[in-house]
Amino acid sequence: MPANRIKDLKDMTLGFQDGFSGTSAINEATPAVSDTSLGVDTHVLRDSRTLVPIGARFTTAGIPTIRTVTATQNSQQWTLTIDATGGTFDLVLNGETASSIAFDATSATVQTALEGLASITAGDVTVTGDGPHTITMAATFANTSTNTLTSVATSLTGGASTAVVAAVQDGTDTWEVTFTPAIATGSVPADDAVITWYPRRLEFEIDTGDLEWDEGANPEVRKSRGVIVGLKQGDEQEMTVSAAFEFSRMRAETSVAEGGANDKTPWEVLHQLGFAADWLPSSHGGVCEPYSVDIYVIDSPNCGSEQAEVMIFPQFAFTSISPSVQDGIVTFSGLCVAKYPIITSVTNDADAVGVIY
Repeated sequence: MPANRIKDLKDMTLGFQDGFSGTSAINEATPAVSDTSLGVDTHVLRDSRTLVPIGARFTTAGIPTIRTVTATQNSQQWTLTIDATGGTFDLVLNGETASSIAFDATSATVQTALEGLASITAGDVTVTGDGPHTITMAATFANTSTNTLTSVATSLTGGASTAVVAAVQDGTDTWEVTFTPAIATGSVPADDAVITWYPRRLEFEIDTGDLEWDEGANPEVRKSRGVIVGLKQGDEQEMTVSAAFEFSRMRAETSVAEGGANDKTPWEVLHQLGFAADWLPSSHGGVCEPYSVDIYVIDSPNCGSEQAEVMIFPQFAFTSISPSVQDGIVTFSGLCVAKYPIITSVTNDADAVGVIY
């Protein structure tokens, strides 16, 4: 028979999280205090991804601080090196030519020349540095990989009379992340340090409510020639989960640019729509397995030496949901691809976060 359990959610934290995970490496020689961005490379992400999503969280080797990605840079980038003492050169971007750029043009002048192309508007490309220039696709061309940039140096004179365009990033992977909180004293990572990535979340602080789950078992009596000799394990039974709660605060691990937490809803999370449209399923069962999320509950009494408790209900797929973010009420039910929740006792909130990934 199923075993019914009900846990009062008052003053607890409940959240949904996706299945994003993996590692990368820092690709920056001199990270520093107050920095809010890092170069990254050597991605080993789930499902062979090379793009880090906004809202992913990460830690770096030896530093427990958990940071949240607020922007990622996947755009194409080139360096432009001029070796000449006179004359002009051309740049050809996506088949259009910015002509007669002076050999000693500043980065602002090169950017203005490119922004003068018919398909480019202000902000679509940035140019920085004056020796060499760094040219990066941005705005409507950000995070794309199909742009082409070449140079024509036939009018340059002196020196080697060359204008060399060299690709830095091809737009097919994340090469820089912006994050919060900023690097602080004592938490400065090193070049090549491993980055560990954690899922994206929508999280609630609960005022009142209940979470109920049913655990089922199906043992079978084993007989030999009609005589009972023991038990054998029957088919495993999936766990059912249902909850109804009122919340005082909702927060999303995502960027400010995508809007505040009140613009997110559990309906979007459970349907893989809206801000959660690119969430990964919590299952690792392959592309044919339906979308699911993990539900987690953190019971943190913050009272003396009493331990906190983390409960994870893995691979949850809803059968019904009735959220009202305006009223601060969420009701849902569904199935988990598990026989029972994963329950872990930890000493404090920081350790609780480390359990959920």
